[in-house]
Formats: sequence, structure tokens, C-alpha cells
Amino acid sequence: MSGPAAKLSSQPGGTAAARAWPRLPSRAGAALFTAATADWLLPLLRPHRWRLAVLLLISFAAAGLGLLPPYISKLVIDRGLMAGDASQLVVWSAALFAIGLLATGTGALSNILHMRASVQMLARMRQRLLSRLAAKPSGWFAAQRAGELLARVDGDAAEVQKFAFNAVLGGSSALIRLAGGSAMLMVLDWRLGLLTALLAPAELLFLVWARPRTERHAAAVREMQGRYSAGLSETLFGLPALQAARGIRWAERRSLRDHAGLSRRLIAQNLWGEFTRAVPVLLSALIRSAIFLVGGLMVIRGEWPLGSLIAFIAYMGFMTGPMQSLLGLWHAQARVKVAVARLDAVMQSPPSLSDRFSPSGYVLQLDNATVARGDAAPLGPLTLNIPEGTRVALKGASGAGKTSLLSVLCGRVQPLTGRVTMGGADLSLLSGATLPEAVAYAGQRPYTLRASLRGNLFQSRAFWAKPENEARVWQMLELFGLADRFCGPEGLDTLLGESGLTLSGGERQRLCLLRVLLPPFDILILDEALSEVDPATATRILTHIDTAFPHATRILTAHGGAAAGRGFDLEIDVSEAST
Repeated sequence: MSGPAAKLSSQPGGTAAARAWPRLPSRAGAALFTAATADWLLPLLRPHRWRLAVLLLISFAAAGLGLLPPYISKLVIDRGLMAGDASQLVVWSAALFAIGLLATGTGALSNILHMRASVQMLARMRQRLLSRLAAKPSGWFAAQRAGELLARVDGDAAEVQKFAFNAVLGGSSALIRLAGGSAMLMVLDWRLGLLTALLAPAELLFLVWARPRTERHAAAVREMQGRYSAGLSETLFGLPALQAARGIRWAERRSLRDHAGLSRRLIAQNLWGEFTRAVPVLLSALIRSAIFLVGGLMVIRGEWPLGSLIAFIAYMGFMTGPMQSLLGLWHAQARVKVAVARLDAVMQSPPSLSDRFSPSGYVLQLDNATVARGDAAPLGPLTLNIPEGTRVALKGASGAGKTSLLSVLCGRVQPLTGRVTMGGADLSLLSGATLPEAVAYAGQRPYTLRASLRGNLFQSRAFWAKPENEARVWQMLELFGLADRFCGPEGLDTLLGESGLTLSGGERQRLCLLRVLLPPFDILILDEALSEVDPATATRILTHIDTAFPHATRILTAHGGAAAGRGFDLEIDVSEAST
């Protein structure tokens, strides 16, 4: 063996160790969640591994410092107060203050670093979720609700991130405190230490019994949170339409009904949570009372110093508190499993084949292709050949399948049967999430954001850095009849309302078509993209497209108006192609 691989294997166990190390967190992640979840979650933690290592060291130091005050309190009582030695009282009281101050500072530093790391990880997780959502095929969203997806990106992601950090940092710190507290209990009195140890199996058995119900409560709450968020999102997005249709009262009743269902599930979950927290507390109180009784009798008989009893009670907290934290983490995992399952549906995606999609040109061909049209009978079979630069008109009544055919032609939806190619490359190699780079698409329903006009054009900083591009945008705004609309002092930085509510329907359509025409393309698809634009402006825009992009394939659908009256190289009546 030669080259870099030989260098890696020159140290004893080098490659084996390098291979084994990544498996350790992977196995831990699979144990906490599932192997599938660990595959996407652990990469989000890895950029923070050094910060997590520092946090672990600080947590260990804070846990170690926290073990000292009870024992020093014992020395204050036994060597100072009970012995009547003022100098020992001063020395150990000062030591107790110094250690408390150091522990406070260490804890504050740990909390600050923990917050910074957790916030960054949550941002990365939500960014990854949005990226995976953007990679989903358009048909996937037909079965989803925006509010439900928002609940996953917001609530479920925060739940998983919080648990992931708490499991690593809180669990490690709890182990240190548990081990140290248990050791100190045995040092002070091993018999009472064994009595205290009975608490662990009792709490574990209880939580094993309670865990399935905790998971059911969490699933019910998450489902209703998603339902309520989805309904609220739909209501807010459609308020103008609801007002016009006198549907506000209906929307209010639906919102109240969904919120009432969510409230019932939240109350049930809260009551169950209080119950599962109360039982361990009662068990701890029972053991503590027994220790006070037995230990107090030992102090009265002179068999045990008073300081030792006080220190023992304090160290009980070091054992029982971390033990309950660890059991609580295990119990909380039941709730997190629900959030993880909801995120897995978004994060897991089939392998992309788009890297194998390499067309030699932009000729579109359908070979005996059948196109789905929802509940209607399929469209086809169709055999078409659309050469580069062809002007194509799709005709047919509403619902005939024009949009369905366009979705197949640009690779966003796969045909039921047959084959569709672009430049000889099979469009089935695309995931359906994004259009091929050569394709520009403008639909009947324009999409705008609450952002500036410049932001709504979706161009890069490099695009705006060139003065000629901004001049080109103004020329197109003039051509599209939008220049007067944005000629104010803010110009391209004019803020558009959410969902384009500050614009008319025709203005939104023209703006979205302008946006589509800015990047280079070889195939332009206009699916009723000028349906709300007046005929004179639509004719001017289509003439500009024919003049400016004569070599591009142009496919238009229209029921009438300027688009329907133009001359085309190829006309396809999908009504005649229906079976």
C-alpha cells in the first residue's frame, strides 16, 4: 500500500481507531433515538463537538465542586461548632464561601456556553429541515398542511434539540453527581447508604410502568398542536377570502374547536406529568424520613456526629436528584420519540438521481406517456416531439389536464406509464423537487413574500452587484406596466405586503413572470400566467418574450385572451387526448 492510505495505517491501530470512533456516538444516538434518526441528527451535533467537550469538562468540574459543600458543612459543625473551636469555624466557613463562589461562576459559564451552542444547533436543525422540505417533490405537499409542517419545524425541532443537549450534558453531569454522592454516602455510613440505594429500583419500576402512557399523551398533544397550527395558518392566510365569503364565523368556530381539543390534551398531559413527578418525590421523602429517624437515633445515642447526619442528608440529594434526572431523561425520551418520528418523515429522503440527469439538448419527447389527473381518468397515452425553440399552445377546458401534462413535461411529476425525456435524458431521474436548470416556470397562482420588491425577485447579490442588471429590471418593469407602481423614493426596496396583498392579482402575476424571465433558460412554461392581466399588456409581454427569447421553447396554456389568439408552431388539445 502506498500514498495517503499507507500514512494513515502507519500508527498501530490508527485506521481501526479512526473507524471505531465515529461508531461510538452513532451507537449512542441509535440507542437514544433510532439508527435512522442518528444518521441525520448526529451530523448536526458534530460541528459543536469541541464546544460540547469544553461544556462536559466544565460540567464535570461543577459537579465535582458541588460535592464539597456538604462535607465542608460537616467540618464546620463537627470541628467548629460542636468542638467550640473558633479558628476552625472561620477556616471552614471561608472555604465553604470560596467553593460556593467558584461553583456559581462555573455554573454560570456552563449555562452561557450551553445556550450559545444549543441556539446554533437549533438553527442548523431548522435550516436542514427546510432544505429537506425544499427537496420534496411537489406531489408530496398535496397531502400536507402548512401549519402542521410549521409545528414540526418549530416545536418538534426544539423538543429534539433540547433533549439531545440535555442527554449529553445533563446526563453526564448527573452521572458524576450520582457516583460522587453515592460514594460519599457509603463513606459516611454504608448501612444507611444501602437503605438509600433502595430508592433507585423503586423509581425505575414506576417509570417503566408509566412510560407507555407518557408516550401516548405526547403523541396526542403533538397531533392536536399540528392540527391547531394548520387551521390557524389557513385562517390567517385566507382572511381576505374568508371576509369576502362571510366565512369568518366558521373559521372562528373551527379554531375554538381545535383549541379546545388541544387544551384537553394539554391538561391531561400536565396532570399525568405531575403524577409521574409526584411519585418519585414521595418515595424520596419516605426514604429521607427513614434516614432522619434512624440517623437521628444514632446521633442521640452518640454513635454518629450531628455533622455527619446533616452531610448525609445533603448527599442524599446528590444521589437521589441526579438519579431522578437520569430516570427523567429516560422517561422524557418517550415524549421525544414522538417528535423524532414526525421529523423523520421530513428528514428521510430517497437518494437523489439528479446527478445522472445530463441532457444533450432541450428536445422534449413523450413516448406513450399516460398522465394522472387526480380523481379524473388519466390523460393519454401521448406521444409527442417538441423540438427546441418551438412555440406550443396547450388547449382544453378547465380540468382537462393541461397543468398535469406540464408537470410531467418539466419533470416535477412522473407519468403513470411511458417515458418522458429532455434532450434524450429520462426525466424520471429527477426527484421532482426542483425544475431542471434549463426550465423557467410561471403558474396561474403567483407567489410573493412580505419583503422588498428586490427581495421578491429572488436574485443573488452577484446579480445586483452589476448596475446593468438593475437597469434591465427597470426596463422590464416599464415593459410590464409596473414601473409607475414602484417609482417612489424606495424604488426596488419598496416593501410588499404578505402574500402580495398590497398588489392586485394582475400585478402579482406580472411580477412573478418578470422574476422568471431574469435568469437564463431554454424552456419557458407559462401555465395561465397571464390570466389576470389585461389583453393589451399581455400581448406586449408575449411579443417581448418571442423577440427576446426566440431560441427558447415556449409552452403556454390559456383559455382565451392574448395568448390564445397568437400563432403557434404546435397546438395540443388535451381534451381530444383524454381516454
